[in-house]
Amino acid sequence: MDMKPSQKLKPNVIKLGLLHLFFLVISLGIKHYDLSGPDLIWNMFLAMLAMDFAFLATLVRQPIIRLLISLLWLFFYPNTFYMLTDIIHMHFAGKVLYDERSLILYMLYVPSILFGVLSGLESVRLMLKTYLISSPLYRLLFYVFLSFISSLAIHIGRYARLNSWDLLMRPAKVLDEMTALLSGDSFYFIAGFTCIQLMCLCFIDNFKTSDD
Repeated sequence: MDMKPSQKLKPNVIKLGLLHLFFLVISLGIKHYDLSGPDLIWNMFLAMLAMDFAFLATLVRQPIIRLLISLLWLFFYPNTFYMLTDIIHMHFAGKVLYDERSLILYMLYVPSILFGVLSGLESVRLMLKTYLISSPLYRLLFYVFLSFISSLAIHIGRYARLNSWDLLMRPAKVLDEMTALLSGDSFYFIAGFTCIQLMCLCFIDNFKTSDD
């Protein structure tokens, strides 16, 4: 028996609610221990927006509105794997097993970074569901394309300190930075992040067709 739309929607709403609860718990921990360094709460929030826009895209049936929401998802998606760059601030890692303060910091940094990455993976799963991309080959091509452009955006965000909304507010600046990337000494960063994202995306995909 086919489920009603409301029955199909309920598990996704419950899951989304739990993920937002994790965001709240981690954020409260960061605030309570007055964590200095990168703004992990803000970075998690931007990553969560990608997941939220992807979820919203699953609800919309009007093609134009769904396309606009999908573009917003794409704008915010690089913020998910961007959080891996926050590892550079974990200078305390060598003392985690011997120092209580370092252990607390570790237990805040790692969940926040994982929250960002997993938000990205969940958002991709939702987008594939929205657009019914059932062909393994098409999904793989999509993963390669998404991982590459996301890596470009992550590099720009880390080094040029540009944000997702700069695509709209300062498109010329973003274009200049992307042009500089293709001719600059950024190969290892972009290639590395592309491989990391592609590996994660391949792990969550069983590469079966809808008929299998």
